[in-house]
Amino acid sequence: MGTVMQDQGTHHAPPPASHIPTVHDPEHDIDARSATIWVVSGSIVLFASLWVLLPIFLRVLAEEQVRKFDLVPATERVEVMEAQQLFLNGGNPKKKTIEQVLKEMVPK
Repeated sequence: MGTVMQDQGTHHAPPPASHIPTVHDPEHDIDARSATIWVVSGSIVLFASLWVLLPIFLRVLAEEQVRKFDLVPATERVEVMEAQQLFLNGGNPKKKTIEQVLKEMVPK
């Protein structure tokens, strides 16, 4: 690849200083103590809020599980489980149990 030369133009002297630079104010600079206090206090607030929100989340999760599972009758769940067990025990199109299929998958 080639390099591209840019026209830098003529070099000029820097403009004269129009104002005196301001002195840094040490009272408004970031210091290690205040930064540490903010980080530690922020971490404490974060973990305290998570500690409070976790039981609320778990309670809502439990309520949703109860609400959704109570909508499905117990007999329907039993029927589905029986159909799945029948399928795994040879009630499938190939008439093989799950153990036979797993043995066929293992290389000899």
